[in-house]
Amino acid sequence: MKIKNKIIFITAITLFAIIFITALIFTQLFVNNNRNIQLQELAAQNKKFIVFIENNYNSNKKLLDFIKDSGNIKKLENIIGIRIAITDADMNILLNPLNLPGSNFKNLLLSKKQIGRFFSLPALKSIKNNSAKLIDFETAGSKYYVSINKFSLEDGEYYSFFFKKNNEIAIPPVRYFVDLIFIFVLAALISIITGIMLGNNISKPILKLNKSVSRISNGDYSENINIKSYKEINALARNVNVMKNKIQKSQDSLKDFTYMLSHEIKNMITSINGYAIGINDGVYSTQQEIDDAIKIIINKTRDLENMTESLLMLSKIENKIIEVSKEEINIEAIVDDLLKLYEPECTKNNLRISKFINLKLEPKLFSDKYLLQTILSNLINNAIKYATPDSEIVININSNENFINFSVANEGYAISEDEKDKIFNMFYRSKKYDFKNIKGFGLGLAIAKKISGILGASLNFETSGKINTFKFEIPYKDPA
Repeated sequence: MKIKNKIIFITAITLFAIIFITALIFTQLFVNNNRNIQLQELAAQNKKFIVFIENNYNSNKKLLDFIKDSGNIKKLENIIGIRIAITDADMNILLNPLNLPGSNFKNLLLSKKQIGRFFSLPALKSIKNNSAKLIDFETAGSKYYVSINKFSLEDGEYYSFFFKKNNEIAIPPVRYFVDLIFIFVLAALISIITGIMLGNNISKPILKLNKSVSRISNGDYSENINIKSYKEINALARNVNVMKNKIQKSQDSLKDFTYMLSHEIKNMITSINGYAIGINDGVYSTQQEIDDAIKIIINKTRDLENMTESLLMLSKIENKIIEVSKEEINIEAIVDDLLKLYEPECTKNNLRISKFINLKLEPKLFSDKYLLQTILSNLINNAIKYATPDSEIVININSNENFINFSVANEGYAISEDEKDKIFNMFYRSKKYDFKNIKGFGLGLAIAKKISGILGASLNFETSGKINTFKFEIPYKDPA
């Protein structure tokens, strides 16, 4: 089932149930309330009747004269739609239009099943007292509501009984059934219309979002998703836009990466192949020329090998298959070993190395020695390669309670703010300067940045004029 149809179906069913049940409850309340009003009216009519009798016929004889004049009673019964019976306190029947036996009147008078007990309406409860009752009564297949009131004359006490048929108060079954059908149809129409409106309102942005995601999956990143809908759907659209931009950036980087990698490999292979052919074809006549060509081939082959190893390292990092060990490390010893390794190059360019150590209480660092050495090697090597000849490289190692901080600064090329954000990108080398005489492929810093993340460390770059500083911060690790 399509999401639009499902939303319409669920919404319609839910609304139908709510509307139908609510309407049914209110209908029942209306029916009961209507009956209660009429029962109150029945009791009120009985009360008015006995007040009229007490005020105008204050003796048994006068009451009997009034009853014998059947026209009076009959007229009253027709006007208010009831039957009136009267008995004295001994259940002697004075008026009995329904021809009920005396025992029925006695039972009515003694009955404790008053209707007022089943309702909470104050007006109906007020009917219950020592002199008035409201009874649900059945005789000879007919059901009646009966209002009973006691009244007093000069020669004794009497009871008036007002009988009204149940079906004259309650809603007839056929009419009630028709009302239920009307409620059912009305609830169905409201729920269907509302369901369609809500379904379209909810599903339309989702379908639009789905269409946009499908376009992105086909490689079209030209348009941002613009949806105005519910807060959650708007947030989803924004997140998809962020994902799209990241994918587009990744695709662009991949294209640049492929182009640069192909270009670098092609140049190295072309160079190796050219010198090899020259040697084979006898282009180089002297032994010195042949030795120089072989040396170039060896250097280019080593460069190709180094680049391949760097790419393999990046591949392992990206695919999260690199293994991380944990051992106690002396970071100062690693830095000293690296400086010895790069000492010839420093001497060649007349570079001075200043090293400052401030490690509190000889803190022990637990991490992966090979990966940490790779980071520091790339940072120191980068500082040496791009330093201005006859300048100073400053290395600082210090610590606090939680971290060991390593920084290396050199005086080199001025880096703009725009370039600063790209310094850790693969194959990135500034186009403002000529780096033909500086070996490198722009992979060292990218590798260092990614390994820093693996070790839970941070690597940042700062620049001020021609002073460029890399700051590496790594937390202590428990051997556990």
